[in-house]
Amino acid sequence: MKALSLTLLISSLLIQVVFGQQPIASTSQKAPAHGDGASAKPNPAPDKFRQLLARSNGAWTGHATMTFAPDAPPMTSTSTLTNSMAMGGLYQVSEINYTIGGKRMTGIRVTGYDATKKIFTRAMIQDGGNGVAMEGPWDEATRSITFLYKQLTSSGREDQMKEVYTIADENTEVLEIYRIDPQTRKEFKILNVKWSRDN
Repeated sequence: MKALSLTLLISSLLIQVVFGQQPIASTSQKAPAHGDGASAKPNPAPDKFRQLLARSNGAWTGHATMTFAPDAPPMTSTSTLTNSMAMGGLYQVSEINYTIGGKRMTGIRVTGYDATKKIFTRAMIQDGGNGVAMEGPWDEATRSITFLYKQLTSSGREDQMKEVYTIADENTEVLEIYRIDPQTRKEFKILNVKWSRDN
């Protein structure tokens, strides 16, 4: 049910991006018309974790290193990231553009904070791959979120994955993705991206 809800949320956001309609963030500020004149219930005020997400609004440039097998040479690429808040500041919507193997790819990511469960939630879809949904806690000591999730490969195998997202400072964020070996439980880093805020 959680994955379905996140998928529906992303689908709604993609419609806005693809068809160039008014951003959801701005439409959420309008009160819908009611026959009795009653105003809509406002969104709850963003908490400190949603405010933390909002601090990442704007454009970023990423330098990535990808390693798909322990004996394979690493690949490098440059990517762009654009963050904005939607639905009254409750969700961060990110558009990521990058090139891998000579092919340009686009990803859409939605990140939120579940105040009841006290965890971050994230959903990601991109060209040529299956979407994933994940959740994980915030670690104040390392200023990072650790997400655990499962991802289907093109061969149909289900891989155990870990994503660590670190907010190093106001202008630097780091994304690390690991594949977890199901037998040994050893982690192998397949992606490292250092994001720098554009001036």
